[in-house]
Amino acid sequence: MASQPEIDDDPIVLWPAPDLLILQSDRRPPPKLPLEAFGSAWAEWIKQAALAAACPADYVAGPLLASTSALIGNARWAQAAPGWSEPPHLWPGGVGDSGNGKSPGAACLIRSVLPEIERRMALDFPDKLREWHMLAELAKVKEEKWKSEVRDAEKKKAAPPPPPERDIGPEPQQPRLRQHDVTIEKVATLLATAAPKGLLIVRNELAGWIEGMNAYNTSGRSFWIEAYDGHPYRVERQKHQQPIDVPRNVVAVYGGTQPDKLARLMQELDDGLMARILWLWPDPVDFYIGRQAPGVNWAVGALDKLRELDLSAVDVALSKKMVPLEPSAVPILEKFGGEMQLRQRWASGLLRSAYGKARGQALRLSLVLEYLWWCAADGMAPPPTQISQAATVAAIGLVGEYFMPMAERVYGDAALPEEERLAATLARWLVSRRPLPAVINAREVRRHKLPGLREAEKVMVAIKALIDVDWLMPAPTRAGGGPGRQRADFAVNPRLKGTQKDD
Repeated sequence: MASQPEIDDDPIVLWPAPDLLILQSDRRPPPKLPLEAFGSAWAEWIKQAALAAACPADYVAGPLLASTSALIGNARWAQAAPGWSEPPHLWPGGVGDSGNGKSPGAACLIRSVLPEIERRMALDFPDKLREWHMLAELAKVKEEKWKSEVRDAEKKKAAPPPPPERDIGPEPQQPRLRQHDVTIEKVATLLATAAPKGLLIVRNELAGWIEGMNAYNTSGRSFWIEAYDGHPYRVERQKHQQPIDVPRNVVAVYGGTQPDKLARLMQELDDGLMARILWLWPDPVDFYIGRQAPGVNWAVGALDKLRELDLSAVDVALSKKMVPLEPSAVPILEKFGGEMQLRQRWASGLLRSAYGKARGQALRLSLVLEYLWWCAADGMAPPPTQISQAATVAAIGLVGEYFMPMAERVYGDAALPEEERLAATLARWLVSRRPLPAVINAREVRRHKLPGLREAEKVMVAIKALIDVDWLMPAPTRAGGGPGRQRADFAVNPRLKGTQKDD
């Protein structure tokens, strides 16, 4: 470690070379999103929506995958073999610092497209509700008539008549697609009544959703794990004798979070929950104001075809329609599953769990892509009855070349000790400054509200770590020049100018 420099001394002579490995901190660069996997029409729509929102295309693609999977819902399941089927529902999660475009990227779908589709879902609901109320009143009349006949029979010492049939069913509920209230009882009630195809849970902050799973119900986390796999589920209620029976507990999820919050979640016990999420963590784009509107009407028209994939008239628990892989796609998925299993053996922690889920994710994505391609096409072609080899290959490419490398990026960063993560954040910010400052102040660093560096204690942890790798040195007080009290000033290694890229 070099001795403490005077501010006016020749800095190049006094400073050693900084350790630049802190900039990497085991965080791998983000993979490029293969837009071609979405088909030409949706690829163009994603690009235009991202331009309108001034965000990476990844933040548009994630909500699209989640929304598509929810609209397909229990009407179609992907089947690789008679003993292996998967629901289509996906859990994409956007990662990025505040202001990097997660919410704007989702806005077109979440705020404009899906509300219109949900409105169309409920067009005939008022008529159904009126009809039910009419039948309910008729049932009351029959009930009163029966009671009168029972009284008369009792007076005449005759056998009472049989009660009238009560076949009107429960009161219909307005159809739902999106849901923000994620209490177990509310979601289970909707799945059992208003959303038999499934729901799309939308959360601006995934960390809040995950951390609050067990807040009101100790079995909350297990409910959500089941809500990914699609098994029947029973919710026992304290205030009601009758439980809520969910025939197919299947929910799609989309939300975002920040890297520092995500890192906190990764420290919990691995029960498979985090491995179910498909992470999207692109580098931010330079800020600009989008000059065009996204294609809302086209997206509504395309996705509305998926809304019309109704459940069949038989019992909801048995109504899912299997969409098998075409024969030529089976060995391709089988080979991919073997490759993921091999990688899983050499992985550890959360990444090991993610590799274990990869083959199932690929099967789900193959169905979602097949139906995305179908709904984007012109004409009135019937829905696909098989998952094509092309869709299988595209889904495997998405998982193997995008989502798994993205998982390595997310889990690798989260596995770092807090000191290294904070130091890397401060280091990246420092080399982005133009011009490179000669001195930084701890209080001024806090004012920039960098991720994880909003508290004085955290800022000092990062600064001390950068001192250890020759990025910073304590700077002597500027007032008096003596050995008096030090300010929270730190000299910056001028050799860092060589690490800055030209604008």
